[in-house]
Amino acid sequence: MNFVAVAEPEIDKPRDAPNAPADRQALGLVRPYQGMVAWPTVFLALGIVAAFALVTALATMRIIPLWLGLILNSLILYTDQTPLHEACHGNIVGRDSNYLWLNHLVGYVCGAILLHEYKAFRCMHLAHHRDTNNEEIDPDHWVAVQGPFRILFRCFTIVFWYHRYFWRHIASHAHIPGLRPLTIHIAAMYAAFYAIALVLSVFGYWREVLMLWIFPHIIASAMIIYFFAYLTHKPHEVHERYRDTNVFWFKGKVLEPVANGLYMFQNFHLIHHLFPRVPFYLYPRAFRSLKPVLDSEKAHIYEFGH
Repeated sequence: MNFVAVAEPEIDKPRDAPNAPADRQALGLVRPYQGMVAWPTVFLALGIVAAFALVTALATMRIIPLWLGLILNSLILYTDQTPLHEACHGNIVGRDSNYLWLNHLVGYVCGAILLHEYKAFRCMHLAHHRDTNNEEIDPDHWVAVQGPFRILFRCFTIVFWYHRYFWRHIASHAHIPGLRPLTIHIAAMYAAFYAIALVLSVFGYWREVLMLWIFPHIIASAMIIYFFAYLTHKPHEVHERYRDTNVFWFKGKVLEPVANGLYMFQNFHLIHHLFPRVPFYLYPRAFRSLKPVLDSEKAHIYEFGH
């Protein structure tokens, strides 16, 4: 294993300090990877919804045990965050506004089965992009702690922290134009989600609700925040545009595609933060094109394998 890292990061420079030459070069290099309708993401979303429905039906009918359904649905919901996340950035529609309805449909459906309301998730995620590693207003900074047990606790409580963040930073500012209807919409959607869970429980399906939806929601959210936020932004102190997010570059004909797939390509998370409109499955290609710029900007690139 070859582990490459730059020197200790400087943290005294303001976030997104302009670097016009590097930014111009990067924009030119990344242009071919933006703007298309992301059909692979749409097909991924269809597969996820079908898989979630199939596993839920099989476990409800006891064709497979509930514990196996719990494991499978947790993994399915882990992958479900990717199309939800892509919808938040408008990456499904690209530059074709004719498919805007499809972008939102993917966001709402994938958000619903993950129990993250689409617009609420989008608000919090864009706040994370605006203020990455800001301990006051970055919602994902909740997991920026030390020690395995504290990290584990923070990951498994991220759902509750997101709800708290919503009420503190969105609902409490309903006087700002546009936030009141947004707050009402989000609150109504969450009420609908949990009303469905409650009604199913009242009709005797409480075990299925817990084992196939609520617990997988919590487990998947913990996995997502650990792999996509804790590791990718460690040490959670850097505020420079090219250095506040990490790249984990796995090399090898077998290792690279396997690791990229398991990580849902977010091991190239820096590419996403630099250019959020690049579809997730194009991160590796965009990374290779941008690597001269990243090297010159001393990006945090960690290499594994040969």
